Amino acid sequence: QTKIYEALKGVRGMKGVDTDKLKEVMVRFSVMVVDHPEIMECDINPLIAGPDGIVSLDSRVLLHGPEVKELPQPAIRPYPYQYSKARDFAGKKVQIRPVLHEDEDKLEKFYQQATWSRGCDTASPVSKGKSSEVDRDHLVKTCFADFDRTIVLVVEGEVNGEKAIIAAGRVNKVHMSEDMTCALQVLPQFAKKGLGKLLAKDLIAVAAAEGAAKVRANIHSSNTAALNFVKSLKFSVNKTSDPELLQASLELKAKAKL
Repeated sequence: QTKIYEALKGVRGMKGVDTDKLKEVMVRFSVMVVDHPEIMECDINPLIAGPDGIVSLDSRVLLHGPEVKELPQPAIRPYPYQYSKARDFAGKKVQIRPVLHEDEDKLEKFYQQATWSRGCDTASPVSKGKSSEVDRDHLVKTCFADFDRTIVLVVEGEVNGEKAIIAAGRVNKVHMSEDMTCALQVLPQFAKKGLGKLLAKDLIAVAAAEGAAKVRANIHSSNTAALNFVKSLKFSVNKTSDPELLQASLELKAKAKL
C-alpha cells in the first residue's frame, strides 16, 4: 500500500477518511470528464476529505472554445445512457439500464440468489461450495465492462423495500464477426412473470443498435426452461459440436427500437 493510503486511514490520533466516498468521488469525476468532451481543464483545489464526507471548497472548469471543431474523444467509450429506460413490470416501474461501477455489491447479491440452472447463461460466476462465493474477476469485468465490446443491462427494482438488481443480461461482440452473443438471468421470485422477455427484447434492441446481424446464445440441452424461452422470442435452435450444448440464434434484419 502507498504512504498516502496509510495516511487516509488516520494518523496522529485523527479519524480516517471515508475511503468509500472518496472512491465514489473519483469515479464520478472520471465519468463527468468522459461524458463531457467539451471540458478542456478541470481543477478542484482544495478537496477536503474526512470521516464524514468529501467537500470541494473551490473548483474551476474551462471549456474548449468555438474554434475547436472536433472535440477530443476518450480511449474508452462513455456510458451508453441511450440504453437506460424505465419500464412497466407487474404494476410497478423498473429501470433497465447499463451496469454502473457502483453496482458491484448489488450484482454480487444478485449472482448469489440467481438460479443458474434455469437462466439463459451457461457460465455461473458463483462457486459450488457452501459459501456461494462470487468470482471476483467476473464481477469486476462485469461492472467495469468495455462498452465497445460488451453491453451489460441490469433491471433495478425493489426487494423487501430496498433497491436491488432483479435481472441482468449482456450482449457481447464476437471478434471478426457481425454477430453478438447474449445471456440473461432473472431472480427466481420474478421468473415466469414477463420480466425475462422484457429484458431480452431490450438486449436484442441493443444488439441491433450496435450493428449486429445476428444474436446467438449457447444453452445446455437439458435446460428446457431456457430453450422454451428463446423459442418464444423466435430464436431458431440448432445442435453444436458439443452434444450437451445447443445454439439459439436470431437474425436481426433492422435496428430495433428501444
